[in-house]
Amino acid sequence: MTQQSAARGDNLFDVVLRGALLPAAGAGVVTSLLLTPFRGVAGLVAALVGVAIGLAFFASGLFVVGRFVRDNSQPALFMAVGMTVYFAQVMLLLGVLIVARRFESFDSVASGIALLVTVVVWQGAQMYAWRRARVPVYDEAPATDHATDGRTS
Repeated sequence: MTQQSAARGDNLFDVVLRGALLPAAGAGVVTSLLLTPFRGVAGLVAALVGVAIGLAFFASGLFVVGRFVRDNSQPALFMAVGMTVYFAQVMLLLGVLIVARRFESFDSVASGIALLVTVVVWQGAQMYAWRRARVPVYDEAPATDHATDGRTS
């Protein structure tokens, strides 16, 4: 890879994190506020907990992948780390959901709706940020001298 794309790749995950975190947090808070008249204050609190869980899981996963994968030229390493982090996220989320179900006062419907909205907006914003980051997928050919055009005289 070129020096420019390698240096840019170090900040790529930060760019994606900033691009996804604010829209997802905003959508989650708006969803929580919209659920309040229907689910009450307990629903508001549960929805905010769902938003916090969604943001924490997705941001931590992106953070971990960004810290482990420094070299974009190794797609197998990128895929292995990404799949491992995703598996760990799913297992931890399962544990959180099992613990949350034990609390009868916790409004799981409001939490689930807010979590779902947060996740969908996060994914959309993350795809948009990836696209705007303009990640090179190939190495650029070195510049050649067009005056000689590769011919010898």
